[in-house]
Amino acid sequence: MRIGIVACSILRGELEKLVSGDPDVTEIIYLDAAIHVNPQKMKEAIKEQIGTLKGKVDRVFLGYGFCQSLKGIEDEVDIPVILPQVDDCIALLLTPERYAEEKKKELGTWFMTPGWTEAGFEMVVKELRLERAIKLGKDPLEMARRLFTHYRRGLYIDTGVGDDDVNQASAADFCDKLNLQLEKCEAEPFLLKEWFERCKQPEEPQLP
Repeated sequence: MRIGIVACSILRGELEKLVSGDPDVTEIIYLDAAIHVNPQKMKEAIKEQIGTLKGKVDRVFLGYGFCQSLKGIEDEVDIPVILPQVDDCIALLLTPERYAEEKKKELGTWFMTPGWTEAGFEMVVKELRLERAIKLGKDPLEMARRLFTHYRRGLYIDTGVGDDDVNQASAADFCDKLNLQLEKCEAEPFLLKEWFERCKQPEEPQLP
């Protein structure tokens, strides 16, 4: 079984830990996390990368959730694809149940995995599309603070990858910039593993 992976760079650490030494994984493509700002363009970029793997792999694992545009993408490509059936990468790493619980604790929570802490404030600039404001001479930090008025907490999710001290320091810096209270939790990304393992399962026979 030859498995290809097309994934968001935010999940690089968790995926590399998961598939390290796996002989079935023959191709890995990481896409810039910022492309999710435009969900439709992200979908087309992912489909394009899936197309480049045709004939090279037997199945493709997508390191994404639905991310506003990917639900049903399996039916839009002509190679078997496994897409985790969760809303986004936070749900994939934290689980949908814990994701909901943390939102219930504090609706105004900005979630940060190791990949998000690495992306840092620059990712927020892209997420909130503040590049144009910068070109106009406006302070992106001040604008971000205004847009973050409904956020109260920054939750760093330790998934066991990367340098935890560095990740926490980046999360603390991010929260300090945007006036958020930093909290931390731990999560074992077993759901990511479970979805990836589906790539290794034999295909069910098609009914006549």
